[in-house]
Amino acid sequence: MARGIRIVGGGLAGLSLGVALRSRGVPVELWEAGALPRHRVCGEFISGVRPATLEFLGIADLLADAHRHETVVWYRGDGHRCYRARLPRPALGISRHALDERIARRLEDLGGGVRREERWRGSLDEPGSVLGTGRKAERGSPWIGLKVHAEAPREHREGDLALFLGEGGYLGMSAVEGGWWNACGLFRKRPGVRASKEALLGRYAEASGIEALAGDRFPAVRAGSGVGVSALSFALPAPSRDGLLRLGDAWGLIPPFTGNGMSIAFESAEIAVLPLLRWAAGEEEWARVVTAIEEAHQRRFRRRFQVARILHGWLLSPRRQRWLLAGARTGLLPFRRLFAWTHD
Repeated sequence: MARGIRIVGGGLAGLSLGVALRSRGVPVELWEAGALPRHRVCGEFISGVRPATLEFLGIADLLADAHRHETVVWYRGDGHRCYRARLPRPALGISRHALDERIARRLEDLGGGVRREERWRGSLDEPGSVLGTGRKAERGSPWIGLKVHAEAPREHREGDLALFLGEGGYLGMSAVEGGWWNACGLFRKRPGVRASKEALLGRYAEASGIEALAGDRFPAVRAGSGVGVSALSFALPAPSRDGLLRLGDAWGLIPPFTGNGMSIAFESAEIAVLPLLRWAAGEEEWARVVTAIEEAHQRRFRRRFQVARILHGWLLSPRRQRWLLAGARTGLLPFRRLFAWTHD
């Protein structure tokens, strides 16, 4: 009988890994300390993932009804359109609330254990333990991420994906199920800005000069969808030295404007499947499995993180923003090349 895998964390990487392993006969138990499903700070569009990856993980059919986003539009904070482009490959739009539940149900239907609102109390360095608990916290981080589901202002529904650039922050919008748009922003913390969970994103947009979505510009907001997260770290992932097996955001958090974070979660799970199958069958030692998965992560993702960190600085600097938008207006912005560097 195959040795079992315990997955600590019910994000996309952990859930999809669980499905892939369980469908191949490996016993799987997954622990999620929080409610599942729940609203999460996430762009909620999957940009870059290959259909073959989703098929390999056994979840492609769960995304069959996702929105297909094919165009992106950039706006200045005042709502003036600066750039429009067609994505090299369509992105898939679906809320984490819906997608997490679908994958969790698939894992349970396959006979895997999903322990909702239950924290793993054991040691994470035990062989067979996979850490997929989400982002690494960074004490003193200047960033706050905010998200809400809202009805988009009619004048800003021109593209499938919309990116608004502000001072010390940016905000993206994309359509998800139920007629809602996911509005998700990353901002420098402003201690003086306070509001309810559903209103806080609009207040931050206003404070960051994104007047087009400031205050109460959204015609309607979905109750209970407002969430925030801080202590975000976008440092380049360093090779693990503690022997723990990390996947998805637990391995590294890419700047959110790329829309590649959900794809990285799926790709991270894909990388881990075959080495974990070898361990489960007793064919390979755990330490060698962890090393192989870590090295594969570095090979596949390191350039994406490097390029994304550079572009992240340009998006957050008003002076650099002007140069970036000038390049976009004159056709000098190598959009397809930048897309490839941050997605492939």
